[in-house]
Amino acid sequence: MRMNRLTTVVLAAALGCAGVLVVGPPAGAAAASGCQYKVVWPTAGVYENPNPNSVVVKTKQAGDIVGASTCEGASYNEYGYVLVTTDAAADRRGWMRAEAVVQI
Repeated sequence: MRMNRLTTVVLAAALGCAGVLVVGPPAGAAAASGCQYKVVWPTAGVYENPNPNSVVVKTKQAGDIVGASTCEGASYNEYGYVLVTTDAAADRRGWMRAEAVVQI
């Protein structure tokens, strides 16, 4: 499961180097049960859209558990993002930097 996510993130990052937003499909069997992540950075922003210029709608702290019902990833230039559910975003879909979290 982690290898599929890693492959998706690496591929998305490679394609994202052109400055294009790339959103990956749900990752295999994990999509049925959703994905959960643990925040590993001292503080990490939840963005409205998966790019560094997007509005930060919420901040999470180290140890917080976040997740979504699907395991989507996205890339913008060299930045990788994972989908998280949040009431703070207009569409209830927030994005966190992939490096800020580990999948649990």
